[in-house]
Amino acid sequence: MMNKRFRYKYRGEFDFSEVSFVDFEELLKSRHPAEVADILLEKSTEEHDFIMKNILDRFLDFIYYKVQNGNLYVPNLAYPTKRMMDTELEKKVIEIMNNNLFPEIILYILKFFTRNINNPDTNLYLANLITSDQIIKSVYETYRLIKGDIMTSDPGKRSLNVKRLQQFSMHSDERLSSPLDTAARLKYILEFFLIKYDLGHIFTREMILLSGD
Repeated sequence: MMNKRFRYKYRGEFDFSEVSFVDFEELLKSRHPAEVADILLEKSTEEHDFIMKNILDRFLDFIYYKVQNGNLYVPNLAYPTKRMMDTELEKKVIEIMNNNLFPEIILYILKFFTRNINNPDTNLYLANLITSDQIIKSVYETYRLIKGDIMTSDPGKRSLNVKRLQQFSMHSDERLSSPLDTAARLKYILEFFLIKYDLGHIFTREMILLSGD
C-alpha cells in the first residue's frame, strides 16, 4: 500500500481562472501524477465559493464517472464494483489519490461516501481505487465515530457529525444524515477493504460489527 507522500514541483502554468470546466482526462494524460496533484491542491486553496463544488470534489466526480462507465469487476458476489476501461489512467488516479493528494483528499472522500445516499453500493467504485493505509484507517475511524452517535437521544446532536461530513446545513432533513444508515454504508466499504487487503493492523471483521461495543 502507498503511504509515502511525494510532491512534484511542476514547470509551467495550468490556468483554471478563466474557465469553469476542467478537462481532468487531458490533465491526467499530459502531466506527471505529482504535478497534477500540485495543480489541484493549488486551485483548491484558491476556491472560496461555498455554492460551487471544490475542484477536489469535481475530481472525485470525474473518477466516479470514469469507473461507472468502465468494466464490471467482482472480487466477491456481495461486493461487485467496476474498473476504468483505461488501465493507464486508472494507475495514475490511484497514485494521485493515495500518495500525492494525501491527506487533503480524505475529507472529500468521506464527503463523497456519506453523501451517496441513493446508490451506496456504488461507493465501491471509488473504494476500489483506495490502497492507502491512512485513508482506510480514516474511513474506519469515521465509522467508529458515526456508530457512536446512533444511540444519541437528541435528533439534532445525533445527526451532527454526519452533517458535518456531508457538509449539509444544520437545518437539513435529519433523515438524510442518519448515523445508523451512514454507519451501515461505511461498514459495507470496510468489509470490501477486508476482502482486498490484510488489514489486521488497522481493524478486523469483529471490530466493525454494528452490534458490537
